[in-house]
Amino acid sequence: TPIFDELMKRTNTEIDFRWYPTDQYQDKVTVTLASDDIPDMIANASIPTLIDEGAIIPLDDLLEEHGPNILANLQEDDYPYMRAAIDGNIYAVPFILDFPPAYAMQIRKDWLDNVGISEVPETWDEWKAAWKAFKEQDANGDGDPTNEIPYAGDIYGLLPAFGINVSNKIGFTTDADGNYTIMYELPEFRTFLEEMRELYKEGILDKEFATRGTYIDNPELEKVCDANLAGSVMTWAANTRRTTEVLQELDENAAMIGVKPVQGPDGKQGIPSRVRVTPTAAITVAGEDKAEDIIKFFNYVFSEEGIKLMSYGIEGEHHEMVDSEPMLKSPYVDSFENAREAGLNFTPFPHLFAEEAFLQIMMGGQKYDEIPDAMKYFHDALYVGEDYFFTPTPTLNTEAYTEKQGEILPKIESLLAQCVTGEISIDDFYAEYEKLKPVGLQDILDQGAEAWSKISK
Repeated sequence: TPIFDELMKRTNTEIDFRWYPTDQYQDKVTVTLASDDIPDMIANASIPTLIDEGAIIPLDDLLEEHGPNILANLQEDDYPYMRAAIDGNIYAVPFILDFPPAYAMQIRKDWLDNVGISEVPETWDEWKAAWKAFKEQDANGDGDPTNEIPYAGDIYGLLPAFGINVSNKIGFTTDADGNYTIMYELPEFRTFLEEMRELYKEGILDKEFATRGTYIDNPELEKVCDANLAGSVMTWAANTRRTTEVLQELDENAAMIGVKPVQGPDGKQGIPSRVRVTPTAAITVAGEDKAEDIIKFFNYVFSEEGIKLMSYGIEGEHHEMVDSEPMLKSPYVDSFENAREAGLNFTPFPHLFAEEAFLQIMMGGQKYDEIPDAMKYFHDALYVGEDYFFTPTPTLNTEAYTEKQGEILPKIESLLAQCVTGEISIDDFYAEYEKLKPVGLQDILDQGAEAWSKISK
């Protein structure tokens, strides 16, 4: 693309890219490592696997000496995602999306109007009252008072309301003393179980919560939203725009809006922010002789000039300067597809994508008062929970986790579903949970805690 051509020109660099389909990509990496033709860098492969194969080199010293711009763009909360659990070293140059908001608690504003609730719920009691009204009063107005799902999707999005700050169903987090652990070990989790069991019994929770997916990757959740069945959800903020646009084709009053995260029984609330960094491209042993020059190249990519190039492209072609600020031009600002086709924010390649550039593309280059209501819902949903953002704790790929998580974690997930639906008691849940510790869970916890002590410094 013109942007990459310009980058190569500015840095006097030539890169021979080898592109492979994402399908079976990891297998292709394995075959490549077994060959005599190993590239200097490998992007988007499993870092733990590359380390285990002895295929890549640590970058800490190289970054300190030749990559000050890269390090300058890392924040304290980024390092647990950058460092490898096995030894605490950095092995990859990152992709950084400097845009914290991603998810939002959402509710159907028109449903609230339909059941006579004038204020958006905030406290736990207010949310339960709204959910109960959705359940009992034919909130979607289709004449069937039994098909509403007051809270649709999985239950993991409600965990922060109980002070359990996790961002996925795996559930690794830190306790009150900063120790790495899993959510089931926290005392607040019993309270969470008690409340979820009650909500399920009352018909407030999604009957398919255990199989509908997670709020991060949940096409089934989109389907129930589009079918006018979901009263509230916790998922990507973009869902507010998409759901509203779909439903307004039939009902102009339909509105899925973003609201502050649910405040739990003890007044706690939170919502995960976007993880800023993704370790992306590692230098292989074949590229070790070029490692210094490679880091110097990426040091330019993460310089002020390099960030501007990767985020806004070439002045006059992809953007123009307005009041000393770069403003993306059409068609590149019209959609993320157009931007990426031109080489802007090319995510397989390590770089930093600026927040303002993200916003310009997200809003199609329009100002807030120029965009339609559905887009405003999306914009507002991104920021309505800003005061409650927390940085998620990473899942650490220790040896025990890699070997035993496939057997241990699905069992816990199944126990959780059985407990919430009332098939087993809370005491039974914990009794069965404890039985998993001698067969691998304790090793996962112990090795995770040890690794955390290395990477969180």
